[in-house]
Amino acid sequence: MCLFYHCYFRSNSGQFVSSIVAIWIVSAITVSVLAQVPTVTYLGMMQTADTLGKGGTATRAGILAYTRQEKSKSDTPQTAVTGNFAELQEVKFNAKSALLPVGLTFGISENVDLTLAGTYAIGQIHKEIPNFYQTDDLDRNARVYPQPVFDGEIAVKYGIKPEAQDGLPAVSLFGSVRSGFTADDRLDAEGEFLDQTPANGLPFLGVETQILVTQRLGQALRLHAAGGVHMSSKGLRIIPLLQIGVEFALSDSIWATADFSKTVFVNGFKLDNVSSGGLRYDINGNASLSLFLVSKPGLQFDFTFGGAKEEVVIPQAPEDDMDLPF
Repeated sequence: MCLFYHCYFRSNSGQFVSSIVAIWIVSAITVSVLAQVPTVTYLGMMQTADTLGKGGTATRAGILAYTRQEKSKSDTPQTAVTGNFAELQEVKFNAKSALLPVGLTFGISENVDLTLAGTYAIGQIHKEIPNFYQTDDLDRNARVYPQPVFDGEIAVKYGIKPEAQDGLPAVSLFGSVRSGFTADDRLDAEGEFLDQTPANGLPFLGVETQILVTQRLGQALRLHAAGGVHMSSKGLRIIPLLQIGVEFALSDSIWATADFSKTVFVNGFKLDNVSSGGLRYDINGNASLSLFLVSKPGLQFDFTFGGAKEEVVIPQAPEDDMDLPF
């Protein structure tokens, strides 16, 4: 106000006053333009707060090893239903397989992403009753029940606050529903494997919600965090989720990434303490290619093509290099 007061009462040039007023008005307006910017919706095994933008797409595929062996106590056989009979049997669970998660994400608006995904298992996942036939031929005594393992997922991410070059983090909400068949590898309260229906597969329904945060520090470092809960008919309990990640620039187009997940769920299987690291190559200002090594072990591949976003430019105070007439 003091500036306008002095300009109005001390300047003899009306054109000078108009120029000063115009500069301040223009610099006070936030300029919004449609821009296509590099987008990172996934970082290894975790989601980020970024959204694709309208018209963007992201393709995701991977392979994760899943191996596990469990068996009921041989000294206290459990009641197992096989066909129409319930008998005391020892039941074993064996898994030597690979999980193949794939997904396609669409940017249906500037702040909303829709993901359609699924997982399929290859290899051996089965239940076994070692002495089912009770003959003298030990190699042929076992009865094996293969387990169907596959699922489908639909997920939505909503960007509450995008990155706006204001020093504040980007924030998004994420929710997913997953359903299919998984293997029953659950343990009881005492940590013992228990399965009374080895011949049956296990259908399940899982729901997951998370809040995602991404913070940029300068032009070469970004930090990510995600927290939420997972609920599934397989366990009938709420499991907390916590993930952290970081990415930093190695060059203008190559970024190194690392992330850690306390717990993740793939096709109904609970995986604990999963870490991954990898590289992202920004093909241009709109597309990127990522490859991650996962500790389980496994590989994860992402190809992202960003859509249109409204980039918010924070106004800067004008430089006053004029000689004012006072």
